[in-house]
Amino acid sequence: MTSDSGVGVHYARRRQRTEARIVTAATELFTNQGYAATSLREVAQRAGVSERSLYQHFATKVVLFQRVVEVGIVGDVGAEPMTERPWSRAAVTAPTLADRVEAFADGVAEMTGRLEPLMAVNAEVENSEPAVRESAGHWRRATLDYLYAFWHGAARDGLLPPDTDVEWLAATTAVLSAAESRLLISRTFGWDAERYRQWLVRTWLELAARP
Repeated sequence: MTSDSGVGVHYARRRQRTEARIVTAATELFTNQGYAATSLREVAQRAGVSERSLYQHFATKVVLFQRVVEVGIVGDVGAEPMTERPWSRAAVTAPTLADRVEAFADGVAEMTGRLEPLMAVNAEVENSEPAVRESAGHWRRATLDYLYAFWHGAARDGLLPPDTDVEWLAATTAVLSAAESRLLISRTFGWDAERYRQWLVRTWLELAARP
C-alpha cells in the first residue's frame, strides 16, 4: 500500500519532469525565434503537454521566460540554489586560491555557455517587461554579492597578498565573468568553452597576484 508521503514524492517528481520539458521547449523556441514570436501554445506543443498543464506551471509567458533564465543560471529545475552546487561550494572552501578559481571557472563556463544563446532574447525582453528587468538586476546583484564573499573569504583564509583591494577584485571579476562578457569574447575571438575557462583562471589569478 502506497503511503501519502510516497504519493507526494511521486507527484513532485512528475511535476518536476513536466516542468523540465516545458523549460527545455521554451528555451529552444525563445532562442530560435525570439520572445515576441513564441506563444505558450507553441511551447506546450513542443513540450508534449496540454496548454492547461503548461498554465498550471506558468501563468504567463513572462513568468516562463524568467524560469528559463533561472534554469540557465543554476543548471536544472531542481530546488538546490546556485550557492549550494558542488562547484560553488568548492569555490569558497578549496585549500588553495588556484583550486577555488578553477572551481569557479568550471561553474561559470558552464553557466555562461547555457546563457549565451539567451542573451539577445533577454535584452529584447528586458526592454519591454519590467519584471524581467527587475529579475535580471537581482541576478547581477547576487553575482556581485557572491564574488564579494568569494574574495573576502580568500583574504580571510590568507590566500591573497596583504593589502589586496578586495572590493576592486570583486567588481572587476563580476564584469569579466558575466554572460554578456562571454558573448563578446565568443564573437571577438571564437573561443570555445574550454578556452574561455582557461582565460578566466589565468586572468583571475593574475589579478589576485597584483600588488
